[in-house]
Amino acid sequence: MSRWFHLLQSTIVATALLPAIALAATVKLADGVFADLGSFDAITPANRGEIANSGLIVGNRGALAIDSGVSQVHGQRLHAAWKTCSDRPIEALLLTQPIQEFLFGAGAFRAHGVPVLASPEAAKLMRQRCENCLTHLRELLPGGLMKGTVLIAPDRDVDVRAPIDLGERQVTLIDGGQATTPGTLAVFDRQSGTLFAGGLIASQRIPSLRDARVANWIATLDVLRKLPLKHIVPGFGPVGDQRQIDAMQRYLRQIDATVRSEYQRGASLLEASASVRLPEFAGWQQYDLIHPQNVQYLYRQLEDQEFR
Repeated sequence: MSRWFHLLQSTIVATALLPAIALAATVKLADGVFADLGSFDAITPANRGEIANSGLIVGNRGALAIDSGVSQVHGQRLHAAWKTCSDRPIEALLLTQPIQEFLFGAGAFRAHGVPVLASPEAAKLMRQRCENCLTHLRELLPGGLMKGTVLIAPDRDVDVRAPIDLGERQVTLIDGGQATTPGTLAVFDRQSGTLFAGGLIASQRIPSLRDARVANWIATLDVLRKLPLKHIVPGFGPVGDQRQIDAMQRYLRQIDATVRSEYQRGASLLEASASVRLPEFAGWQQYDLIHPQNVQYLYRQLEDQEFR
């Protein structure tokens, strides 16, 4: 009884502190381009799980919302924030990647009549995995923080080959292919030079390589590098520039080369997890947790390639 009492007490205290915590910052990057920046640390009740970035691009006729946050409450906050940024109707919500921090606020947009778009691969993965993600989030975010949150299937698939026309403003979609999570997209507004990079870039935070194909990821980042970039809004982390592409490629190349070296010398999975250290990135968020997982993901990929 005492243990459960203290757990409940801790949850109540954490929830009570939430209004005093700066959870996110909405910034204007250019005329008609806005970003809502999450805390990019681990999901906790203190940050409400609002760790990822979202965006809005406004044309003469309407606006495109980019990603919806981790919960119904988060999605409601984002929708309200975007309505204060522009009087243009939000014509669609685009989910750039099928991971929990980006998609569970979609219900708040649909409640306002906003259709939800995603790539076909993302929609498929959402159906396969995301109910389990929702169960996990309810454990991480107690005290009603996930109240009303449900998995929203996309209303339609987006054609990544066709630009999205917002009225004298066309937005280009970039297919991440098999680079990161299946179905990941990036969004580029050529008028302002702003890239919403989605899962392709995490800044000052270790990315998850659970579904990644590192060679494809590096190649896709080379495609992004050729764009006339002025601002990069990563999936996680502060707004930056092309140096974020450079840093992401360095992490991918270093972990790939080091894991391959350990595998080829005969190190076990546990040995590789303990020995593959990348000092350049040790200060990034979630290094101690996600980096060892990434080593294991790449090690198992090498095993699969050798024995299949």
